[in-house]
Amino acid sequence: MGMSTEQMEALGLWQPDKYDEAIDYLTEYPEEIGDAWNSPKVHEHEGGILFGFVALDWGDNKEKVRVDGVGVGTCGCLQQIRKARKDGYDGKSGSMAMSHWPRLWKEIARDRRLPIESGDITVKDLPVFAEWQRKLDILREQAGYGV
Repeated sequence: MGMSTEQMEALGLWQPDKYDEAIDYLTEYPEEIGDAWNSPKVHEHEGGILFGFVALDWGDNKEKVRVDGVGVGTCGCLQQIRKARKDGYDGKSGSMAMSHWPRLWKEIARDRRLPIESGDITVKDLPVFAEWQRKLDILREQAGYGV
């Protein structure tokens, strides 16, 4: 059986990261979730980092996705991708409905832990956003883009 986060922290094996800090902040101020989601870059230090875009630059909602040199849409955030699937998108086009990493789109879109509507995001959902953002940070680093 694995150790809990608290046990690992007590042993010095776990260090809280920026996503843990964002969860802590929004847990204390849950009324700010909507603002953090709506303007993640503006509210970066008030939990916005959790709602970054599935793009090389987590704060860029205008990153264009190109297919054969043609811009077919822009990258969305995790919740926007989840909602896009419900609305009939397939990840191959759409404004703020795409992923910089096309193969990841379906995985995000099918993650039932992510709320479909932004207004439905609660404190209990924040660890899922953090989990995804950590995965995206690894992909950003692999692409040579600073995190």
